[in-house]
Amino acid sequence: MKKELLDIAKAKVQLRLSEAKKAMEAAQDAANEDTKSSAGDKFETSRAMAHNDHILYSRQWHEANHDWNILQSINPEQSFVLASQGSLVKTSMGLFFLCISSGVLEAGGEKVMLTSLLSPIGEILKGKKKGEKVNFRGKDLKVLSVN
Repeated sequence: MKKELLDIAKAKVQLRLSEAKKAMEAAQDAANEDTKSSAGDKFETSRAMAHNDHILYSRQWHEANHDWNILQSINPEQSFVLASQGSLVKTSMGLFFLCISSGVLEAGGEKVMLTSLLSPIGEILKGKKKGEKVNFRGKDLKVLSVN
């Protein structure tokens, strides 16, 4: 199941990388076009907006690239005793794949929350082992398995 989840997550991140790159290129092209026909304040404003867009899409690309690097570092065949990066943690509240924050995915007929170790639930689960109990947002949950 971890391999399937990892493959789905990688595909989502690849899409984010591709979309951000295309958007950065479009913003750069728009800024370049405005430079060619710069005839006043209107064009300078347009050029500045294109530059701001480029910065935004560049940030999105870097975030996606960071997520990609995390996913690349995970070995889906590795088993864990303590919950850590790359662990699949089953709790009384649901199934969590500790990797990147990417929402709920379905694999093997089960819904799995992909979450970062830096997320609130990730921080609570980190270092826990089967049988331990934790409290998350006022609810007690039990770690049923760590893989």
